[in-house]
Formats: sequence, C-alpha cells, structure tokens
Amino acid sequence: MKLPLLSGMQALGALERLDFFEVQRRDTHVKMKHPDGRTIVFPYHDEIDRYTLKGALVDAEVDIDEFLDNV
Repeated sequence: MKLPLLSGMQALGALERLDFFEVQRRDTHVKMKHPDGRTIVFPYHDEIDRYTLKGALVDAEVDIDEFLDNV
C-alpha cells in the first residue's frame, strides 16, 4: 500500500489518535510512545518521505490501514 505524502503535524495527530504520546522532540525528529511500550521515531518535516514513515510504522507495529483511518 502506498502512503500519501504527509506532514509531520499530520503524522503526529494520527499517532495521538492511536493513543501514542510525545516523549521527546530533538531537532527535527519526534519520539512517541504507546502505553503498551511501543515507540516510534519519525522526522517532523513539512513532508515526510513515504518509505521513512512506512518503515517507522512497521517498526512500531502500527497497522498502516488503522493509521490511515486516523489521518
């Protein structure tokens, strides 16, 4: 599945709706954590590379369809 081009703000909002909360923000990257212990780090840019975002979602075991439903 091909992800749409999203901004860091859109990705942050979708992850917050999936119960992730922001833990740290360094330079241009955001680290978020889920109450069950999963973590995700992604770039907070105007436009996030699709493959970078998809890799971060896979690493954090976030269902891509569920993520897209919350964008």
